[in-house]
Amino acid sequence: MKTLDKITNQSFPLTWANLDSYTESKGHKNEIYLINNDNLIEGLILMFYTLFRSIKSDIRLYDPSWWDCCLDTWDPDEDKYDYELEGKSDETKDYLIMLRESSIEIGYSGICKCNDWNKFLSIILTCIVTHIAPYSPVFYDEENDFFFYFHHSGSIGFYYKERNEIVEKILSISKDEYDVR
Repeated sequence: MKTLDKITNQSFPLTWANLDSYTESKGHKNEIYLINNDNLIEGLILMFYTLFRSIKSDIRLYDPSWWDCCLDTWDPDEDKYDYELEGKSDETKDYLIMLRESSIEIGYSGICKCNDWNKFLSIILTCIVTHIAPYSPVFYDEENDFFFYFHHSGSIGFYYKERNEIVEKILSISKDEYDVR
């Protein structure tokens, strides 16, 4: 099974969101932090399932440049990208292999559906927490009008347009289980 499936619509659908500067989005923001930072990757995976388990099938992923997520694909001296596995970190290799196995073509910018959250989260969060990837893909739910991203510090930046039943549930669980700011 492919970890990711490419979605035909490549445009990010939440028009109120500013993906160039999240803080300028026309919505509300909460930062949700792990209380225990002993193992950031396991903690963030558990946070994902704690907050989004009931709606994870509705969550999609957006990245403006899927293949450029990891820093060691770029040679700043030559200003060239290299997606071969040779000379890459183990984290980058795992990420690039996942993209290849998912048939995400080089240069793809757009939306994907996740078919294996355990595998995807393990790979992408390892890249984020170890600073191999400087940013997270954007996770979003179009119907419930929210998006979020993971941060290397052990947190999720959660943005929503308006409170609705699902957003209220996520915020309630967040306040009970995590440090919300």
